[in-house]
Amino acid sequence: MPFPQTQIERSDNACIAPSEPRTRALNADQAVTGTPLLIAKEAAPADYYQNNFAEVFAYVLAAYQEILPEDLEQSLGAYLQADDDAQRLFARLLTRNGPIFLQRSLRYAEVSNSHDALANLGTLGLISRNAAVPADWLLRVLTKSELLGLFDAANQCHRNWAKERISHHILGGYSDQRIRQIASGHVTWFSLIAPWHWQLVQLLYFGQSDRNWSTQIRRDLGQVRYEAVELSQSRFTSQQSLQTYLRERELRSYIFRLDEHPSLLPGLVDELSEPIAVVEARRLRQRNLLRLGKWCEQHQALGEALRLYAQAEVPPARERRVRIHAKLGNNESCEQLLRQITQSPLSATEKIFSERFGQRCKGYQPPTTIWSVESDCDFEDTSVERFVLEALLEQHGGWGIHSENAVLKTFTGLIYWDAIYSAVPGAFTNPFQSAPHDLLAHEFASARIGELAIIEACVADDRELVERMTDTADLKWGTANPLVSWGLLQSVPLIHWLEVVPLKWVRQLSAFLIRNLGDYRKGFPDLFLCYEDGKAEFVEVKGPTDQLQPQQRAWFAILRDMGIDARIVKLKAAK
Repeated sequence: MPFPQTQIERSDNACIAPSEPRTRALNADQAVTGTPLLIAKEAAPADYYQNNFAEVFAYVLAAYQEILPEDLEQSLGAYLQADDDAQRLFARLLTRNGPIFLQRSLRYAEVSNSHDALANLGTLGLISRNAAVPADWLLRVLTKSELLGLFDAANQCHRNWAKERISHHILGGYSDQRIRQIASGHVTWFSLIAPWHWQLVQLLYFGQSDRNWSTQIRRDLGQVRYEAVELSQSRFTSQQSLQTYLRERELRSYIFRLDEHPSLLPGLVDELSEPIAVVEARRLRQRNLLRLGKWCEQHQALGEALRLYAQAEVPPARERRVRIHAKLGNNESCEQLLRQITQSPLSATEKIFSERFGQRCKGYQPPTTIWSVESDCDFEDTSVERFVLEALLEQHGGWGIHSENAVLKTFTGLIYWDAIYSAVPGAFTNPFQSAPHDLLAHEFASARIGELAIIEACVADDRELVERMTDTADLKWGTANPLVSWGLLQSVPLIHWLEVVPLKWVRQLSAFLIRNLGDYRKGFPDLFLCYEDGKAEFVEVKGPTDQLQPQQRAWFAILRDMGIDARIVKLKAAK
């Protein structure tokens, strides 16, 4: 192996209504009902963190018993064997930035005897006292005054220097061993013996790399809640599948370090070219191939970029290959790939690309209104979207909002809520998921075709459509759903939306989006307007230097096919 392996909508909701003041838009985390377990700025119950981690560790031991590394299983068991004080102290350590902690900072009201608790954790092999940690970690937890007072080399530093600069000076004047030796005469530190154990537990429990221990706290504060869904089997069914996934995450971390260590490139290209069978790891592999291919393009390593993109099975890999072949003058390869894309496009953007590559102004040209603006006009005080919104309403009267993708996604999430959270095998594997694992996968709709049909039969009638959406909003208000913007509905109540947006549009667009989330979750027009004469339209705003993106062009083609009024307002500097 070329590397060491570890063991293991944007929506600003700019809304203009003639007689309504604009309200502050809240996000889903702020718009939650229910009685929270914790109260902000008040101390948590003494056993709160202890119970949280006991629950987490017991779950991981039960759910992953067959695939856990033996040493991790021992660490989890050790925590569950610890006494109350030790469990409470260790739980606190896991919620802090570590992995080293000064003893003086380990005082908590719920821990009656921290000295004994530390001794118990040390005996169980969970923490270590004054271990040989990297010196820069140790300097990071010391104060600036301690750095200046403890190390003679710091006498050469000016007291006005930043702490980071002083630390670098000390690291240049002493060995790591000497820094630890000096520090140990004045402070005591404790470190987690196997920090990666707890990072892995976090991944296994929450199921996503962007979730951490604060997720539980935010839930218990009442800031966010999750839909109650029947959970399936764990994401990883064997130790090999877990190890493969972790290795792919590790390769991703190396990709992000390429700017510092470009010598990693050959090994990365070789390893990412090896086949992979684990489903969860395959999704990450596709992203890694695209990410590394882009880096190679940017650094003119075009041969390596072609090799990587050829392994990728998702857009825009084929598009990038066409562009590279064109750049290199490989016309035959370029034309062959374009034919493949034209015959079997993998996404809307691929289809648009095949129609327009090398043929400027080809393909569908959406209706466009050109507005001249003064050449010295700047939009520092207002966005181009708000400028156009205000101007259109001044011309025609009525009501409008800058909502971009949020409005359509919200409609879709409310109508198809039951399908999104249906008990499809493998879709939900932990209680902190805001969406199924396959939400953006091409197979999402086909796996729920029965649920979609039932919902669409129910909402064929306008009255039933309105009732379903309003009932869902009332019942699920504030529940985390990546499609639904509760802040948007705080700004403009749902009932108002359903009065001004033609319900035929709501039905058509939502039925389309739920089947094409992977391709069409972005690129929807910026503005929705409903004028005084009752006419409604969607408007995409382009400033003097902006161009229509392929995803936006794809949406305009869909809106045209559905007979939905939509256009571009293009601002151009007056000559």
